[in-house]
Amino acid sequence: MLVRTLGAVGLAALVSASGAQAQDFTYGSGVPERSSANGFGVLPLLDRITEATGGEVTFTPILGGQLVSIPNALAGISDGVVDSGFFITQFHPAELPHASLMSEVTGLATDPYATIGALNEAFFVACEACREDFREMGVVPVLMQSATPLTMQCSEPASSQADLEGRRVSTIGAPEMRWAEAIGMTPVRTSITDILPALQLGQTDCTLIGTAWIRSYGLEDTVESVIEMPQGIISGAVPLAFNAVSWEAISPENQAAIIDLMPATLWDYVTDAYVTVDADVKDALSDQIRFVPGDAALTDAWSAFQAAEPAALVALTERRNIENGDALVAEIVEIFRVWHEDLLPQFEGDRAAFERIAQERIFDHYDFGS
Repeated sequence: MLVRTLGAVGLAALVSASGAQAQDFTYGSGVPERSSANGFGVLPLLDRITEATGGEVTFTPILGGQLVSIPNALAGISDGVVDSGFFITQFHPAELPHASLMSEVTGLATDPYATIGALNEAFFVACEACREDFREMGVVPVLMQSATPLTMQCSEPASSQADLEGRRVSTIGAPEMRWAEAIGMTPVRTSITDILPALQLGQTDCTLIGTAWIRSYGLEDTVESVIEMPQGIISGAVPLAFNAVSWEAISPENQAAIIDLMPATLWDYVTDAYVTVDADVKDALSDQIRFVPGDAALTDAWSAFQAAEPAALVALTERRNIENGDALVAEIVEIFRVWHEDLLPQFEGDRAAFERIAQERIFDHYDFGS
């Protein structure tokens, strides 16, 4: 389903009825088509871009790994296999040594709105080296994604830290592995698409993912109990990035129209794709899955874990030979603190206030074309 190429990328230029040049971009993603992130996050965003540009920028979505998989999506965007797409920085520490840090801050996060604000500020404002990683790849990211809090989902009953000790847990990233070890579990690094068979075959006993993902990844008949206490928020995915040549083919006016959508998009994306879906999934499954809050021991363990995460992040920058990594981590940690402690009371439940703060702190400070 590749469209005609322009230079090194798959960009189709058509003429609209009004006589203006219309551009249709392939959008590639390895995320399953049924995912709430696609249905309520990505696809509505692509539609909003088309509307904001007066129909001059449109997309042909190719989802579920039909064209690019999750591991190779970054290369697919960089090489022009697709014009735009979704990828996860976590899988590319070699190509994105700085930017992949955005996938390692799970343990700093508890509130979904504060997290998506902090994540985008950390990337677009604080970490110039992160943005340089993308420039070298020829990729233009438009926003960074986070989700809702991780919950511990098990195939057998569990309601406390004592219940979890000794169990094997499917984890996606290194921060989740550290958390599992901190509470006496055995982490098993598992790709998101392999979590269901791992639980079904007894290779693992639990998984640490967002509540909405129970439905997105078909776990409804496998998960028996969910400990709802927030246990970090996965971040660092890029739901919309362009090949640099494709991005430059968009007129400056339409580029500006796309960027102007971003403050509201951060709020709408996390609300529609995660917060609302979490609540809907819990409501729909509450008769067959036991949702419990966790216990005091688990809460205390989480507090201790969060306090230790900055040191773990500094150690990671040292292993990656990132220059001035301690200063970068300190700045990221402070940004997360500000969003969770200082800014959250100012915008909690208030979309307009969040948009204003995001515009002032993030999108007024970054030139997407550079």
